Amino acid sequence: MATSSRQKPPFLYVIDEDFVPFDRGDEQEGPESAVPAGDPDEAVRLFHYYRRLMAQILGYEEELPEPASEEDLAAVEEKLGVVLPPDLRALYGIADGDGNLVNPLFDRQEWLTLSEIGDQDDEWLDIAREWQHEPWRQTVFDTQPPNTVRRSPLRTGWIRFAFDTGGNWLAVDMDPGPNGRPGQVIKVGVDYTNGPTYVTDSVTTFLRRLVEALERGDYRRHDKSLWIDADLPDLPGEHTLYSDDRPSHARAIQAGPRVQEVRVVDVEDCAFLAAVPDVCSLALSSKGSPDLTPLGGLPMEYLELDVEWADLTAPARNRELRSLSVTCTRPVELAPLHTVPNLWALDIAAAPIADIATVTELKGLRYLEVTQDQWRELSELDNLPPLAVVGIHPHRPERDWPLSTAWVTIYDELPSPTA
Repeated sequence: MATSSRQKPPFLYVIDEDFVPFDRGDEQEGPESAVPAGDPDEAVRLFHYYRRLMAQILGYEEELPEPASEEDLAAVEEKLGVVLPPDLRALYGIADGDGNLVNPLFDRQEWLTLSEIGDQDDEWLDIAREWQHEPWRQTVFDTQPPNTVRRSPLRTGWIRFAFDTGGNWLAVDMDPGPNGRPGQVIKVGVDYTNGPTYVTDSVTTFLRRLVEALERGDYRRHDKSLWIDADLPDLPGEHTLYSDDRPSHARAIQAGPRVQEVRVVDVEDCAFLAAVPDVCSLALSSKGSPDLTPLGGLPMEYLELDVEWADLTAPARNRELRSLSVTCTRPVELAPLHTVPNLWALDIAAAPIADIATVTELKGLRYLEVTQDQWRELSELDNLPPLAVVGIHPHRPERDWPLSTAWVTIYDELPSPTA
């Protein structure tokens, strides 16, 4: 018996395996000050004092490995193509990492030897970028303080020097954002794919926070181990999510001043968005057709609409929009999207489109999600954008909210109209 179209799974065709989602951090400006905030002499003094305080508390002093040589430091910097900040460099002149210490010196995170720097396994990032995980729906959020760290999951200028053994690292940021400083300490890794966390302005300040915690008595002993409560950021940066049924301006304000992600249902009026001016990821669901005018002034990069009908004129005024997903019951016109300069991902599989030929004019598109019928119609047209990935549903998808699809992924094969 032939399989009906409704029984066929959705197929994701990866046409260009080398294409990866655009990195928002590449578009940000560098820092106003290129001078590191750390002080190598102060870092060395704090390091020795910190070790003495630990020895007094524990009743013994652990032996450090031998220092790294100047030749070793120069070789690592040549390999990385980045000069280490002076304060971290000075610490490697005391010891080449933690060795086998019971108490790792960087807040229970193992200080890496120079030979380990730059040799980390980044499979976690490759997995996050796999197309079946729908990276076009993901946003890398800004950390606190704003614009200190570039909005990337990982960069070559982030030199990871301490490891938590669980897939996360401390790194010195030698490629900071416009409000950052070279040598600032950040957290990156498997738990930080939605945005790195700013920790301190330098390794020097990191050590100072540890010393101050020991002096205050903010620590706990566990047999031979010492747990220090230095009040340093540990978990992924809080980008602040506002999630609500029937959202209101008052409740949006209560969510905090730095809301960057909004997920709301049963929306009747979009005026509440004035209370979240920094939102860059918005998922909005309504049983009706709310006025989308307030969306035009927001820095949205990802927009997910599930409404009866959508006028895309206002969202299209948003120059930051990168990825758009539309679910509607009434036909939608794509023509306003001509004015969106950065749009590279479009999901129209769950919407009837009044002007499907407009897709051929959206030359920046690299990802497109459509139904089999929509793709058949598009395939009859000339000059499609240079698509890297195409998702094709056998029929209009009925997906739970938030959107997610169980894809069958096919590489190196172009989708045909009759596939």
